[in-house]
Amino acid sequence: MHSRLNLFPFPAGLNKLFRRAVNIQIEASRALTLPEAHELHLFDQGWLPNILPPSTHHLHLVKSPKINFAQGEFFFSHDDWQAFSARLEPEKAIEKTMEESIVSWAKSLRKMQGDGHTLWHYRADYRHWMFFCKEDEGHCEFVMWVCRDAGK
Repeated sequence: MHSRLNLFPFPAGLNKLFRRAVNIQIEASRALTLPEAHELHLFDQGWLPNILPPSTHHLHLVKSPKINFAQGEFFFSHDDWQAFSARLEPEKAIEKTMEESIVSWAKSLRKMQGDGHTLWHYRADYRHWMFFCKEDEGHCEFVMWVCRDAGK
């Protein structure tokens, strides 16, 4: 995966220590096509929203079931961008909503914006996905988290 997002906003060496200290298991899944992602039950289990473009391919997902977080990326045909983005909300308030405890993650987000990614949000029930897309390249990176009382 070429993602520059960091599922755990700590330097790489501390990530290993942090995961060991709190016993966080990380699982990875790869799917070459959208039907293959369905066969892996990534949608049924709530790791992916049912709005991904039909042309989605080369999907990679890293998830931590214990803390309900996931990170990944996928590619798609540029022709599917309009229909896909119509189901997303533009994310304009990233910097204003970040808390100090996740400053390094906020810096990553600003860097991605500076690199030409557009930021989008999608919510289904208590699951949230933040997409970082380069629509001209047909590529999105994303993070997913669970927040049962936010976004009402």
